[in-house]
Amino acid sequence: MIVTANENYINVIMNLSAEDPFACRIISQYNSYDSSLAFVDYWTIIDDKTDECTGAISRCGTNFILFLTDKTNLEEVSSFMRVAGASSAICSGDFNLNLYGSKSVSGVILKKSEPFENVDESINFDVPDIKEVYNLIVSCADENFVPPPFDDFYVDVNHKLRHNATRMYGVYDGTKLVAMAMTVAESSNGAVLGAVSCHPDYRKHGYGSTVVKYISNRLIAENKTVYLHRAKNANQSFYNNLGFEQCGSWQEYYFER
Repeated sequence: MIVTANENYINVIMNLSAEDPFACRIISQYNSYDSSLAFVDYWTIIDDKTDECTGAISRCGTNFILFLTDKTNLEEVSSFMRVAGASSAICSGDFNLNLYGSKSVSGVILKKSEPFENVDESINFDVPDIKEVYNLIVSCADENFVPPPFDDFYVDVNHKLRHNATRMYGVYDGTKLVAMAMTVAESSNGAVLGAVSCHPDYRKHGYGSTVVKYISNRLIAENKTVYLHRAKNANQSFYNNLGFEQCGSWQEYYFER
């Protein structure tokens, strides 16, 4: 059965898996957006026979994150998602959901738990503002990433910054932001990188790889495993050369309403 989360939600998730990017994303959202807010919900997935927790689900607006395990009743989750009003749902690619009328995209999950060596500290790193970050992301948009509307992006990132659930670092050429990386989720022992971007005019100079090393080392120094979701066939050599290791796959379902 799928039940509304209680005050032990984070502990329950951590007991299921201390290291999982989907658990990290749900915990980060839970720490950022209180369950009393109308646009978020949190659930635990319980085995009917044993009363054991086998997974977790979160909702923000119409976007869902699913933390599933080998013991999760996938048919029950599929039935739940078909009536939940979701526009998207992301989960591990190890589990196939039966979601009628949905389309999906997939990719690999990479991780890094050991610090990078030889990070060029002479590069001009700084914390960019949200508008700078958004403009850079827009300049790098492609078929693998379509930026959300600015107002949605600003409100979400600004809120997460205030709750220590995201951080951003950028590389500057003078006063111009030319490369950046940020966390889209953070928990006590993990972080998910996202929106890694380098302006098209500044590529092939090592700025992108350097900012990824910089933010990763700061996270790893806090005993956090760094994860990222790479789209299939996108930036494969970039992350391989950086030494990220594949640790799984992801699948995101989209529903046309």
